[in-house]
Amino acid sequence: MARNLIAELIKIGINPREVTKKLASTLGISEKSVRNKLNGTTQWTLPEAVKINNKLFDGKKSIEYLFMGDGDTTPTNKAG
Repeated sequence: MARNLIAELIKIGINPREVTKKLASTLGISEKSVRNKLNGTTQWTLPEAVKINNKLFDGKKSIEYLFMGDGDTTPTNKAG
C-alpha cells in the first residue's frame, strides 16, 4: 500500500473517497487497476510513479517516499 502517496494526495486537497478516481484519471487506467496497485495486488511501474509525481506534485516529491510502505521500497522498473 502506498500510504505516503494517499496521505500526500489528501494534503493537496483530494477527498479520500476520490483518490482512486484521481489516480485512474491521471494514469489513464481503470479504477480497479488503481485499487489493485494501492492494495499491493499489483505493483506500480516506474513510469506510473513518475507520471503521478509530475502531474500531481509538480515533480517535487521523492518517488521513493511516495511509494514506500508495507515492505515496498520503490516502484518496479517495468514499462507499461
